[in-house]
Amino acid sequence: MYNNDNKNSIYDELDKLTLEDLYASFEKNTVSTKSVSTKKKEVSAEECLYDKLYICPICGNNFKSKTIRKGKVRFINNELDLKPNYEPIQPDYYDIVLCDKCGYASISSKFDKITSSQEDLIKENITPKFFPKQYPVIYDVNIAIERYKLALINSIVKKSRSGEKAYICLKLAWFYRDKSDPENEIMYLKAAHKGFNDAFVSERFPICGLEENTLLYIIAAIGSRIGKIDDSLRILSRLIVKRGLNTRLKSKISELREILKKIKS
Repeated sequence: MYNNDNKNSIYDELDKLTLEDLYASFEKNTVSTKSVSTKKKEVSAEECLYDKLYICPICGNNFKSKTIRKGKVRFINNELDLKPNYEPIQPDYYDIVLCDKCGYASISSKFDKITSSQEDLIKENITPKFFPKQYPVIYDVNIAIERYKLALINSIVKKSRSGEKAYICLKLAWFYRDKSDPENEIMYLKAAHKGFNDAFVSERFPICGLEENTLLYIIAAIGSRIGKIDDSLRILSRLIVKRGLNTRLKSKISELREILKKIKS
C-alpha cells in the first residue's frame, strides 16, 4: 500500500554529497548575526537560546550547542505537511548537534544513540575531512541547511536507518521552501517520501518522534507535493476513519483530502 515506485536508492542524488562539496558551497556565503525582528518585539532571538553542554560519543569532546528555551518562541501555524512556523526564530534550525572537534553531527534526539561500528565509520570517513567552523549566535536558513547536510552526510556514512535519513531530508525540504527554492525542495521531499515509506514497513514506532498515524499523514502530504495524488488520497481515506485520531491531525487529514479531491475532479 505504501510502496514507492522508485526502484533506485533513496540517495541516488544525495549520496553525491561530500564534506568537500558542502564546505565549498558555503565558503562564500555570508550570514547576518543580527537578531531576527519580530512584530511585537517582546522577545529577542537571543533570549530564545541557551548553550547546552554535550559530550561527543565519538571523541569525548566537551562542547556547547545552541538550544531553544522552551516557552520563548511563539507558534504561528502548521503548513499542510506539518511544517511548523514560529517567531522570532525557527526551532528546527537548531536541532542539529555538531561536535566541533571530530565533525560528528546528528539530530539532537539521536546524538547519543550510536553503535561502536558507527563510531568507527565516523572516525574513518568524517573526522579526517572535517574542519571546525565558527557559527554566529543566530542561525539563518543557510546555516541550518549546512548543519543539516552535515548531519545527513554523517547519517549516510554511519548507515543510519531510513527513518532518520528521511527525517533530515524532510527538514531540508522545508528549509529550501523557506528559501523559495522549489527544485531542491522537491528533491529532498522525494528522498523523504521514499525513506519514510521504507521506514514504515521496517522500523518500530515512534520513528524520530513520529507515531504511526502522523507518519502516514506526512507520507500522504509529501506525496501530494511530488505528484503522487492517488497514493496520497488512498492513505488519507484510510486514515480518516481510524479511531483515536487527535483533533488537530484529523482536521489536517480532512483539509488535505478535500484539496486533493478537488484537484482530481
